[in-house]
Parts: sequence; C-alpha cells; structure tokens
Amino acid sequence: MLNNKIIFLAVLLVFLATPFVEAESFESPESFTEYVYANYADENFEEVYNNFAAELKRVLAEEDYLEFQQHNFEKYKLEYTEIEVGTAEEITFEEIEAEFEYARDFGSYYRLQVSYLLKFSRLGRREERSEKDVYLRKINDDFQIFWDYESALSDDQAANRDDQDE
Repeated sequence: MLNNKIIFLAVLLVFLATPFVEAESFESPESFTEYVYANYADENFEEVYNNFAAELKRVLAEEDYLEFQQHNFEKYKLEYTEIEVGTAEEITFEEIEAEFEYARDFGSYYRLQVSYLLKFSRLGRREERSEKDVYLRKINDDFQIFWDYESALSDDQAANRDDQDE
C-alpha cells in the first residue's frame, strides 16, 4: 500500500512540475500564417492539422492528411523556402463560403497571399516560385486555417496517374 502511495505522489509531482502546454497566441493573421507555413516547410504536419478550421477536421481525418502530406513530400522531395506572407485583408463569410463549402459562419475571416520558392523532383530536380491565397478565421483569440483538401487530393490522384503513364 505504501508503494502505491509513493508511486501516486511521484506521478502527481511530475504532473504538477510539468508546465502546462499553452496554445500559441498570435498577434496577427500574418504571424499565424508564418507559423503554419514554417511548420509545413519543416514537415510538422500534425501541428498544421491542429490549426485547421474545426469543420475541416470533421470532414478530413488527421491520418488521411498526414499520409497525404508525407507521401507527397517523400515522393517529390518537396522543399519550401523563401516563404513570404503578405498583408491580411478582412473578407466576408460569403467569400469564404464560395471557396470552402464546409465553412460555417462564425468569427472573422481573412485572406492573405503567401509566396514561396518550391523545390521538387519530377522529371528531374526543379524549382519554381509560387503564390497562393490563404484563408483564415479568427474566433476569440484563436486563428484557424482553411484548406482545399478536395482539390489537393484530386490533384495528387491525377499526378499519380500521370506517373504511371510515364
């Protein structure tokens, strides 16, 4: 019985001594987007997924997202560098809804442009500068990102068919 109490107290002390993990707090849509893209470039896909809009998480399982991203990064040897985040503009829910049918109306919405240098292997090593519109929502003090998963998944399936034809 004494051993059980000692074990319980030891576990309790470790728990109390461990600082609580707090969610990142971001001052602006730009700083949040920089954080998400830095994690994406570092292949920290779990953290990216954790910052998805809640309704996106309901329609896209974490395992599916992680598998999709890991597969693409490995297959094409993707590297994202020189990431630059533009200034956010506040937009209406209707604009979000036009882009993402899974979106629900609550919070404030933003659109930003992100540019980056993408290095990849496909028929040889290549690189290209890309720009992309990124859509966010802020609820209370938390930002969430939207992602066009249907388009990305169907683009990947088309690329896989192309690869099999070569």
